[in-house]
Amino acid sequence: MKKGVYSAPASNNEQPNSIGGYGMDPISWDLPVKVDDPTGATATVTGTIEEAIAQMEARYSGRNATFPVPIPTTSAHISAAAAAGDPESFTCDVPFTKASNNQILDGIHYLWGMSGTAKNGPGPGNCGCVSCSWWAAIYWCNDDDHEQEVRWKQIGNGAYFLRQHGCVTDNDLRIKGQAF
Repeated sequence: MKKGVYSAPASNNEQPNSIGGYGMDPISWDLPVKVDDPTGATATVTGTIEEAIAQMEARYSGRNATFPVPIPTTSAHISAAAAAGDPESFTCDVPFTKASNNQILDGIHYLWGMSGTAKNGPGPGNCGCVSCSWWAAIYWCNDDDHEQEVRWKQIGNGAYFLRQHGCVTDNDLRIKGQAF
């Protein structure tokens, strides 16, 4: 059974590289060198999805011009979250600062647009920030004592689940929570 936290949307404006009680390691991405050839050569980059995309553009000029980040419709959101199944548990009562609901949704879109898997080293309490823009972060944490690998879409689905199940507050403007 995987014990990892699949998603923890929270603000990172107070402590940009940590969430309470968890250590932080950079997440590694194996991204295709050519966006239109996802089974071809890959390059490993680290950081958030936004940083990884910027690194790929710096290494392979023009690569990101064809980067597909679909903005799913509402029915596509619901279908994607339902297909992943519900997390084993979740909580909205976490000691994180709330993040912008709209910015978290942007991070979810990026993660849903990624193919392949994410790897996170052994825990407990090993986290990495997989998406961060405008001080709104999605973290992926591993509480197992061995490396875990999950699909990027699962991390996005965890954050989306929290949006759909009451972790959005302040008249739908802010969100925080953890999905396990």
